[in-house]
Amino acid sequence: MKLIVVAIIACILLIGCCDLASASEACGCQPCGPGGKACANCPERVPLCKDLINIMSDLERKVRLCVCGEQEWLL
Repeated sequence: MKLIVVAIIACILLIGCCDLASASEACGCQPCGPGGKACANCPERVPLCKDLINIMSDLERKVRLCVCGEQEWLL
């Protein structure tokens, strides 16, 4: 039991001394994604947003028609 407590304390001290979240500068990774340049094989933000909004609208329509049983004239 004492050995486990000592191991846990040692791990906490090691993690406190090392910044595990920092990456080395040699990585060469460029940030991409929301708010920045589009990632490889991804469309730019504006066309992507329009496409996703259309998909969500179509999905909402299908749910209201097929799952909720609403009439088409209500949409």
